[in-house]
Amino acid sequence: MAKIAIKNANVFDHDSGSFSRQTVLIEAEKIAAVLSPDEDVLVDVEIDGNGLFLTPGLIDTCSQIGLKEIGIRWEGNDGYEPYEENGSELQVIDGIYPFDQAFHDAAASGVTAAHIVSAPESVVGARTSVIHTTGKTADDMILRKNLGVSFSMGDVPKNAFWEKTKLPLTRMGIAQKIRTTLKQLQCSHDLRDMPIFIRSHRADDIATAVRIAEEFGISIILVHATEFPLVAGMAAATGILDASGVPAENSRLAAQPLSVIAGPCFQPIERGELQHLDPSLYAALFEQGVPFTFATDHPVSSVTHLQLEGALALKAGVPEKVILNGLTRDAAKLLRIDQLTGSIQSGLFADLVLWNKHPLDLTARPVRTFIKGQEVYSLGDSQTSSTGKQEMGVIRC
Repeated sequence: MAKIAIKNANVFDHDSGSFSRQTVLIEAEKIAAVLSPDEDVLVDVEIDGNGLFLTPGLIDTCSQIGLKEIGIRWEGNDGYEPYEENGSELQVIDGIYPFDQAFHDAAASGVTAAHIVSAPESVVGARTSVIHTTGKTADDMILRKNLGVSFSMGDVPKNAFWEKTKLPLTRMGIAQKIRTTLKQLQCSHDLRDMPIFIRSHRADDIATAVRIAEEFGISIILVHATEFPLVAGMAAATGILDASGVPAENSRLAAQPLSVIAGPCFQPIERGELQHLDPSLYAALFEQGVPFTFATDHPVSSVTHLQLEGALALKAGVPEKVILNGLTRDAAKLLRIDQLTGSIQSGLFADLVLWNKHPLDLTARPVRTFIKGQEVYSLGDSQTSSTGKQEMGVIRC
């Protein structure tokens, strides 16, 4: 594999939140070194990053990409198993179609990894997986095969259950199904080491999710959490959360604060549960000190809108550093892949994006996207020859 140097780019620093001119070396799928721009290195391919911005690839922390294909009807929807009561026995990895057009769109939008979660119709969803957004088989793409278990609360699973059985399903019934599944999982797993993802929008569902977590003495990761700003104050009165939105000191959750996979905020408000949907959610989470990352839940919102979610958070008042980390390093930590990707650091996969402008600028576009050191997208693809001619911004030695 060729040695590649991205020279003189404005490289993102996770700790300071700033960009500085540096050179990044790529070798054998990994980041080999991060050097000062004046250091000379012998490489096979040199990419001029002058005036460009280099970040780790963005990570969509809740997506159905490849599981619910775009532009395809029922035959392309493998995110929901209507007659499976205990979805935790299923694995999303078995339903991912690597040639979904959305994967190309992801790379073209700077998204190099995604956490695949089954559709919200199932109260008990399948085992989730974290994958790269390129590959010929799901096994080629895998970063973490079986990360955790997902659950869904609210009107979507209620409606799906009605359509299947013509019987009502109450929020009490949903909560009981979640409790029963957790009890079953306890027999074979340590729930303290298994990520539990719970889709919820409304304040009452969020409070119930927190209540269940407290009963089992486990941490949970809320997904969407549309009305979380309302819940923080409400749950404080119950003693489950304190006023800042984290577990109260006398709670068994105190040592394991909640995390939130927030969004997408850019989507139609088509249901009553979304009536409070607003990018101010991001500002409220930041102000309350609640760790959060970003998601599109593709195709609810397109994977191409992940960068937009960050821009909306910026407009809502969240600092750039928090947003860019939430899209990269913090997302990798939440998904337990930070030892593989998510940062510009020696030894990690070279999952990188070169932007023509600051990545939170709404007009910014990826110029090049790399996954495991391979260029999977170039803004100049249509101008590039496969015969080894000079490419845009590249000098072949």
